[in-house]
Amino acid sequence: MIREDGITAGKTVIDKLENGVFMVFKDIPSLRTITLGIGVKVGSINEKNGAFGISHLIEHSVFKGTFNFTASELKRSVERYGGIINAFTSEEYTLFETKVPDFAAKDAFDVLFDLVTNPLFPQKDIESEKRVVLEEIAMYKDDPVALSEENLLKMIWGDSPYGRPIAGESETVMAINAEQIKDFFERHYLSKNMVIVIIGNLASVDLNYIEKKMNEIKDGKVEMLQLQPVPLDPSAIIVEKKDLNQINVNIGIPTVKRSDEMNYALSITSTILGSGMSSILFDRLREKLGLVYSISASNQSHTFCGEFTINFSTSMKNLIKAIKEVENILNELPEEIGKQLEYGKKKVQGRLLMSTESTLATMYMMVDDYFTIGKIRGVDEITEEIEKVDESDIFEIFEKYMKRKWTLSFVGPLGLKKLLKGYEFLVDHNGN
Repeated sequence: MIREDGITAGKTVIDKLENGVFMVFKDIPSLRTITLGIGVKVGSINEKNGAFGISHLIEHSVFKGTFNFTASELKRSVERYGGIINAFTSEEYTLFETKVPDFAAKDAFDVLFDLVTNPLFPQKDIESEKRVVLEEIAMYKDDPVALSEENLLKMIWGDSPYGRPIAGESETVMAINAEQIKDFFERHYLSKNMVIVIIGNLASVDLNYIEKKMNEIKDGKVEMLQLQPVPLDPSAIIVEKKDLNQINVNIGIPTVKRSDEMNYALSITSTILGSGMSSILFDRLREKLGLVYSISASNQSHTFCGEFTINFSTSMKNLIKAIKEVENILNELPEEIGKQLEYGKKKVQGRLLMSTESTLATMYMMVDDYFTIGKIRGVDEITEEIEKVDESDIFEIFEKYMKRKWTLSFVGPLGLKKLLKGYEFLVDHNGN
């Protein structure tokens, strides 16, 4: 079915406005909802010394009020229809999102548009929002899983932008003032840095109105980053907390940026290794040996770099057994992955297809693709690339990235440092 405006049901239509705003539409007439997101290409990697955490603080602060909406009206304008509104900041972009019944599409758009174009940034509200961010930072510091992951990235990427926490540290956030926020906003919230994604029953959306409004966003010279993060030598960081019984373990290695074709092989490997109850790690450590409750592997990739990580929690008495078993599995990995390659491909492809049933997940993938590789991949394109991966690719990523000492991050009870004194995690194919 092709509508009068040329949009075909089920297809993705991409357009770029005169001022550089990137627009993505996906019409799904069977839905009675609209998922709408406005992404801005600015995140923690854009921050300079003295303003670490400013991207995340801006994401919070715009909700304190805009030219057309009070802080309360921003939320009520969406939530009065049962809709949701949210935002998050990553290393590379900030995304403002909403999902509403189709009849509320204009109201939802007007709110998001004002958030990215007309925030007021009153000083007193910024100060109160700083305290909220400090609570968020403290919450992550108290969470062993989050702290272990944050420390792992610091140990892999050091002082590079990818080694810093997205929210900043308490002292850096408190030092940011309203003038810095306004200046940073003016320099980055520009038309060429923005993408808008709209998914759902587009017959209910006035696309001409949205295009007109988005074309009003001011243009300007955007910052073109060219980073070359250099990973640190592998090492271990151990944090002891007296109120803990379990140890959270994160181990990882630096890998490749999002645009590198080896990401497809890495994704298949992480899926076979540590995604779901049928994965190698889960089957061995949980089902056969009873050393952990849960365990997972992840391949994360960004514009300029990537990481392959494994995470699990266990007790003091099982820690050495568990981590040794992970080491053994990784040493067996090339042959084992080769045996399960077709299984892994189908699993990755199947999960990708199932994710398309979520309009929010589809939007996230589109925005992430656009900001990290500069284009939006279709499901068929990704599926075809996954299908191309063969056994030689698996052996290549093992030799290039996994066969080495790994970086280790532990958060656990007192006595952990003594237990792990001098411990190294080495993958060398033959277990040597």
